[in-house]
Amino acid sequence: MANIRKSFNFRTGLQVDNDNFVVNANGLVGIGTSIPQNYLLNVHGDTRVTGLTTSGTLYAGIGTVGVLSATTADVSGILTVGQLKVGTSNVVNNLIGYGYTAWITDNGGTGLHTTSKIGVNTTTSPGASDVEFKVHGNANVTGILTAATLSGSVAATNLTGTIDNARLPSSISVSSVTATTFTGTATTASSLTGTPNITVGIVTATKLIANSIDVPSTGITTVSKLLHVGTGGTAFSALEAGRIGVGTALPTSELQIRKSSGSLAEVVSDSGQARISIGNSVGVGNSSAVLRFGNSAGVLDFINNDVGDIKTIIHGGTGAGSTGNFKWVYGQTNAERMTLTYDGNLGINDTTPSQRLSVGGGVTVTGNVHIDSDLTVDGNITGTISYPSVITGTNLNNTGGITTLSQLKVTESIDFDSIPTIGIQTYVGIGTTIPFSYGASPVGLTVKNTLNANTVVVDDLLTMPSGIVTAATVSANFNSSDSTDSAVSITVLTSPDRIVFQVVGTALTATLNLS
Repeated sequence: MANIRKSFNFRTGLQVDNDNFVVNANGLVGIGTSIPQNYLLNVHGDTRVTGLTTSGTLYAGIGTVGVLSATTADVSGILTVGQLKVGTSNVVNNLIGYGYTAWITDNGGTGLHTTSKIGVNTTTSPGASDVEFKVHGNANVTGILTAATLSGSVAATNLTGTIDNARLPSSISVSSVTATTFTGTATTASSLTGTPNITVGIVTATKLIANSIDVPSTGITTVSKLLHVGTGGTAFSALEAGRIGVGTALPTSELQIRKSSGSLAEVVSDSGQARISIGNSVGVGNSSAVLRFGNSAGVLDFINNDVGDIKTIIHGGTGAGSTGNFKWVYGQTNAERMTLTYDGNLGINDTTPSQRLSVGGGVTVTGNVHIDSDLTVDGNITGTISYPSVITGTNLNNTGGITTLSQLKVTESIDFDSIPTIGIQTYVGIGTTIPFSYGASPVGLTVKNTLNANTVVVDDLLTMPSGIVTAATVSANFNSSDSTDSAVSITVLTSPDRIVFQVVGTALTATLNLS
């Protein structure tokens, strides 16, 4: 089509078809409508502009714009956009809410700040006394939470990762921290609950409450001043002064076990020896004593490794009352087998000994017995008693019975309180240790001193080498089965002086009256 450069002037309007294009007399242009109204350009239908569209004021019901540039946009209805970018900020998607005071972006669009206080999950703005940022409800922080001060309760159920010095300030003050897992380094902590695993070098706490405390296999666990277990330390206590108390918070000795009743201390070895060592040397040395059980099966040993004594002491204190005894008791029947009284009387099978040694039963002595004082025997002495060859300083006093002696030597006189009967089986020497022999055999009685008797009866021989015989009657009785015996004669010899009884016939009795 050729270019036609003409000017047209339609005073009463212009119309192409019915409603394709209309210019009415008032200068209103209508496209898609034959009755343009109110606006200079009325377009009924889609409009496509490939170039730049500039408008002082833009009004539309629903518009789809590829790029909209406007100095000022006044939207009285709803503005719906897929994405929103303001200035040089990043593209914003799914924007919800607004603020009366604008958020200000800076630092190249990476920061955002405002001078207003912020309230989250509330319909009421924070007041003058409220904090700058207040969250009503739970706060879930998946990144790093940095705060100069945290107050109230901070729940960290889903807090993961490592909280190190770069993520925490140098000082954190909280009233309560609840966390399923707490890792990292905490310089101080006023309260920890739950079941956290905490590894620290030094724990300083007013009170430490734990169901169990696991001490590492290496290193040193140090508790300064004192350690208390139980209410007020009454279950267990350890003092800085080196004292340990069980059942007491203030032990007065290095180890003290105290209960109101029924105390028990055990040293148990499942096998081998169970030992308690006391003394002046370590390692059960020479200057120590040992209470030992199990060195031999079922045997209890009291051992003094040093050269000193083992003493058993009763009533060593100042307590008043009757002093008890040392007792050895058989546990199956609780019978006292041996009792040593405090004043030194020993009873074997005698619980109340009145003598230094009292035995309730037989005594067997395989060695020597030394008695410095009297020996009293209420019963009989049986068996054989071996005496020494000479018994000195001993007086025999027997009012009845028969005393049989093999030899009797009297160095001084013999006194008879009554008329005795003396039977001589072998020989007796008075005043001599060598009896007179008549023939090959010694005579029955040899006297080298004075013999005084009312009656002297001699069955065999009486010799009087010297001395005087004073007797009312001297009788010689002889009983013999010898067929040669025929008589008994009494011969008085003067050189030496003696009386000789000799069998001279069959007579059995001869009497010499010297009165």
